[in-house]
Amino acid sequence: MLENIKLASQANQDALIDFAQRMVRIPSMSGEEGNVAQVIREEMEKLGYDEAWIDEVGNVVGKIKGGNGAAVMLNGHMDHVAVGPLKDWPYPPFSGQIVNGELWGRGSMDMKGAVACMVYATALLKQLDITPPGDVLMTVPVMEETGGTGTRHLAFCLKAAVAICGEASHNTLRRGHRGRVELLITFKGRSAHASVPHLAINPHYEAAHFLSRLTSLRFAQDEVLGMSSVAPTLYRTDQVSANVIPSEVYLILDWRNVPNESPEKIVAQIQALLDSCLVNRRCQGTVEINRAKFITYTGFAETIPSILPSYLLPENNPFIQTANTTLTKILGRDAGLDIWQFATDGGHLMAAGIPTIGFGPGNEQLAHTNQERISLAEMVEALGAYTALILALGEQAAR
Repeated sequence: MLENIKLASQANQDALIDFAQRMVRIPSMSGEEGNVAQVIREEMEKLGYDEAWIDEVGNVVGKIKGGNGAAVMLNGHMDHVAVGPLKDWPYPPFSGQIVNGELWGRGSMDMKGAVACMVYATALLKQLDITPPGDVLMTVPVMEETGGTGTRHLAFCLKAAVAICGEASHNTLRRGHRGRVELLITFKGRSAHASVPHLAINPHYEAAHFLSRLTSLRFAQDEVLGMSSVAPTLYRTDQVSANVIPSEVYLILDWRNVPNESPEKIVAQIQALLDSCLVNRRCQGTVEINRAKFITYTGFAETIPSILPSYLLPENNPFIQTANTTLTKILGRDAGLDIWQFATDGGHLMAAGIPTIGFGPGNEQLAHTNQERISLAEMVEALGAYTALILALGEQAAR
């Protein structure tokens, strides 16, 4: 069967690459995915999916009906980050240009190339006349890049025994990652004209004092995922005039947490540091998990805490072991069990009780850069690997 899957993957190479190119040529920033969603749904229908639909949030879902076993879910995403300065791109970011066996463009690796592979891998079951142990759900959610609104909704609405997250891993196996908690620090002082600074309580100084001590924190450690970390990212005030001392400063911290480190524990740790920085000072300060409002292209809106859960499947997890064995066989090499350095929608699936393994074509170090591209050879290899994983994980779920 593995040999038949490999042959079918090669036979579908041209169509696979054409589909990926067409998606890359359609800009689809978070909240603006409608056009590419239609293309994905139409491709599923053309490939013979039993069902293909776009839900109220804007996610694309395709189903291949299987036996009486539990469902297997594949999870990608259709949105991408901003392009940045066009002049810095070697090739136009929405050209879908192929150079030296690589597909270039924004979203090519993160992650329309992998989405194309998963969509076609699911369809190979039909081509090969294989009935999977249970239903196969191919999901392509919206707004992964802004916190996972699409996958959060899918995890609530769909049931599956196991999921495959297709984020880039150079076609090696992944079993987890650190999470992300976005913190909002507010420094409250008193505003005044910049010509009379003695009349103000300038919150910039308190923010600077806090930032200078941020690296003194003790960070949690995980044996596999490593140490948690924090990075100041955004900084703004309540003023827009350069000759006014602000009354408030707002600082965003990006905290990457390990599984035994709850968001509440992180807030308490930062609040303790902040309180120690403001002793005997007139400025006040608060810490909270930042909340953001997201509106999808269908008009669905929600306001949620900016939290991406961390997760880690143990090496002896049955799905990890099955995936490892399957990938080693079909790839003809060690599956390379590892972790991701970045957060994915897999955290939301795991939080919903769906064990999630990671596997995807592409070099993750190119994500969000003007060098983004994906190897066509890796895509074809991933196509067959995904089909084999669907069957093996479905069989494992049925045991």
